[in-house]
Amino acid sequence: MKSNALTIAKKELAKFFSNKVSAVVSIALPGLLIFLMWTVMGDAMGSMFSPDDTKRPVVAVVNEPASIEGLASQAGIDVVPEDALPAADEMRKRIEQGDAKAFAVFPDGFDRDVAAYDPATGERAPQVEVYYNSTDPDSAKAFSALTSLLDAYESSLANRFDVNAGQGAYDVAEERDIAGSVVVSIVPMLLLILLFTSCMSIASESVAGEKERGTMATLLATPIKRRDIALGKVLAVTLIGLAIAASSMLGIFAGLPSIMQGAVDMNVYGPTDYLLLVLVVVSATLLVVVLITMVSALARTTKEAGMYLTPLMIVVMLVGILGMFGGGAKTEFWYYLVPLYNSVQCMIGIFTFDFQPANVAVCVLSNLVYTGAGVLVLQRMFNSERLMFAR
Repeated sequence: MKSNALTIAKKELAKFFSNKVSAVVSIALPGLLIFLMWTVMGDAMGSMFSPDDTKRPVVAVVNEPASIEGLASQAGIDVVPEDALPAADEMRKRIEQGDAKAFAVFPDGFDRDVAAYDPATGERAPQVEVYYNSTDPDSAKAFSALTSLLDAYESSLANRFDVNAGQGAYDVAEERDIAGSVVVSIVPMLLLILLFTSCMSIASESVAGEKERGTMATLLATPIKRRDIALGKVLAVTLIGLAIAASSMLGIFAGLPSIMQGAVDMNVYGPTDYLLLVLVVVSATLLVVVLITMVSALARTTKEAGMYLTPLMIVVMLVGILGMFGGGAKTEFWYYLVPLYNSVQCMIGIFTFDFQPANVAVCVLSNLVYTGAGVLVLQRMFNSERLMFAR
């Protein structure tokens, strides 16, 4: 039985790899596209949202006080005098043209009023207004530079306490916390969708395609048992699906640092994390392949198989999306018995370093059980003359 199933699997693989270019593209394209797309998008976003560090911030100032003039020069800010504050449209136009990247309005007699101001009186302190365009990186840079200067100047005048003045690290978030929060919002859903859509056409061609061409009838007429035919086809599609999953994972993990502008460091994950991820992905791939093959066996043509598989693809997408808004990995073990959703939960737990080994084991074992049950159902479907010889 094993040799017959392996023979069928080899035949399917030989057919798939008969066109080497098409096979390589089918396997490598998902991961390569993700990597290239995220790299290009990351570069574009970097140039779009990063200010030009070669240029000094230019701020147009109304009623510039003498105290600010020297401080601005020391802070690397170029100040240009302005008679009056322009209208909002005029400010946007001038910021776009680049002659001023922010506008500041000081009250008349600012230095005098600041020197005379007593907080104990409860009166309103002198107000400084700074206008900028947040969609322009250079304008945002100018705003940040000027407001930082003003904050420092204010502290120097009436400093009663310090905030984070020491040399310690005040941000308690770790690199792995940042990586986990980003990865779980993207990877599980994207990996499931890439895996399903890539395997969908291959499995449809393997079963419904052969029925459509009439070669399935010839294959079923051979002495090979039908259960071996079903098992061999599942085995072949699974191997191809695992190759696609590996390509997709490599593309996703290689492209994440680019799309996130260096905010994600994938080195926070160790060999154990990746090993557990591989186990989950392999078991999920087995289940996805069996589901797709079962649905394809119901169809008479590849077009009909695609129509039948569309609702299942929507379910897979919804499962991936639900994982994004679940608020972290679930702790109750019964979540890890739900097909497909259990794999998403495991991936979330692994990526956020919040997994329980028992739940991962439940997920992998349940996926294997569901796969085995699916293979048995598929074998019965192959034994059905009505299904297999429908044209």
